[in-house]
This record gives sequence, C-alpha cells and structure tokens, in this order.
Amino acid sequence: MKELFILSGPSGSGVSSSKFVFEELGFYVIDNAPSSVTQPILDEYANKKSMKGVCLMPRINGAKKVLDIAKKDPRFHVTFILLTTEKDELIKRYALSRHAHPRSILDNISLEEAIDLDVKETLSLANVVDYEIDTTKLTTKELRINLYNKLQGKDTDNITKITFLSFGLKNGIPVGLDAMFDVRIIPNPYWVESLAPLNGGDQEVIDYIMSFDVTKKLLKDIIDYLEFYIPEMQKTGRASYTIGIACSGGQHRSTFVANYLRDYFKDKYHVESYHRDSPELNR
Repeated sequence: MKELFILSGPSGSGVSSSKFVFEELGFYVIDNAPSSVTQPILDEYANKKSMKGVCLMPRINGAKKVLDIAKKDPRFHVTFILLTTEKDELIKRYALSRHAHPRSILDNISLEEAIDLDVKETLSLANVVDYEIDTTKLTTKELRINLYNKLQGKDTDNITKITFLSFGLKNGIPVGLDAMFDVRIIPNPYWVESLAPLNGGDQEVIDYIMSFDVTKKLLKDIIDYLEFYIPEMQKTGRASYTIGIACSGGQHRSTFVANYLRDYFKDKYHVESYHRDSPELNR
C-alpha cells in the first residue's frame, strides 16, 4: 500500500515550506490541485515503485473534498496533516512578506476577510485530522524538524541530507559543493597494474588504500572535523549539504573515501554517497 499524505492549512501557515521536506524524503508532491483531479492523480501514481509515496497539498477550502476522495481509494494509506496558525500571526506574516493572499485576489476581499475564511475552514477540519502542527511560534527550521520527525517516526534534529560526492579533478569540480576534501595524498591504485581497472568499491583496492598510514591519518582527521562540523551545520536548518571528495580521476581513492565516510556516519545522520565519475558504483 502506497503512502499518501494530505497536508493543508491556512495560507501563510507554512505549507510551502513543508513541501520541501516531503520532496527530500522521496515523495511526489502536488500542490494546489483542485479536488476534481484527485482521483486521476491517485490512478497515475498508485503503482509507481520509484517513489516513496505521494503528498497532496490542497488549499484549505478544498482539503475536505480531497481527503474524502483519497480515503475511498484502498491502494493508499492516507494521513492528513493540518497546519494551524493564529490569526494575528498570519496577519503579521503577510505584513512582513508583503505577499498578496490568494483569496484576496480570487474573491476580491480584504486580507483580514481572507484570513478569517482560512481560519474558519481550518477549525472545521479539527475532527478529521491525524496530525496537527501549530506553527504560530515555530520558525521555518522548527517546522521542518517537527514535520520531519512526524514523517520518520523519530525525535531528532538531524534532518539534513548529507551527500559525500566523489569526483576526479581532471574532469572539473562539481557545481554546488558546500565543502571539499582532496584525498590525492593517498597513494594511487591506478599505478598498480592489477588494480587499475578496478574502483574504490573493490576489496583489493580497499585493502591497498588502507595499507598506508597516511590513509588512516587522513580519514581520522576528516572524521574529527566532521564530528564537530556536522552538528553545528545542522543547527542552521539546512535541507541538504554536499561534501566533495576529490582525487585525480574519481575512480579509486575518492570513491573509497566517500563510501567510507558514508558508512561511518550512517547511524548518526541521513547520509548517502554518490560517484560522479564512477556511475557504476551508484547502481
């Protein structure tokens, strides 16, 4: 049975910020779709194995219809999450952002009237909600952590997805790195004839690389730095953080180190390794 989350709330309550949490966790997100297309959407994605689930984010005035349709579909396990925010806080947020409330434009009414309608419809959904999150006093980061924990069934601040990205400097530095470690001081297996065609995932290469004291010292120093840095970085509420691991060709040393760091931190953080220049390892 596929997971289906329906998340809604008054405009300004944090629905847009919530979207990124679902996307980072592998959900296909569709926002502001009318209730009339709910069933076609469910039919389209019910059997897709490449994604974790679906998240529908209807406007608050259409959430009940979407929920009713979804609950009738036996292919989905439906969870309804409702964001709530006090009226005064919503007015304050709109004053600060200077954005137009969608209902003000569509219904040609004042901001306060639009917020009153949203709040009234939010209160009417209290008896059908599975999870309610009051965002009145939450920062965007706190909302992300709260929602992440509800979706994962955990209680943690570790919501940043950390990617160890291996690559070869001869092919250029990837765009979007947040940090980078150069591991070319490790002796290169490429110059050992029997190891040249292999990569950093092969045991023969791993044994060769780990036979050097410089490898052990480098790994220790990188880990010591990351043990300090990652918790501090997480406090900023970052959704993702990419750490480049560079060697000459991106085949042996960088792939090994990226996987080593992934395995070292996998029980502490949400981590993965990705190999730009050795894509066969990604499979």
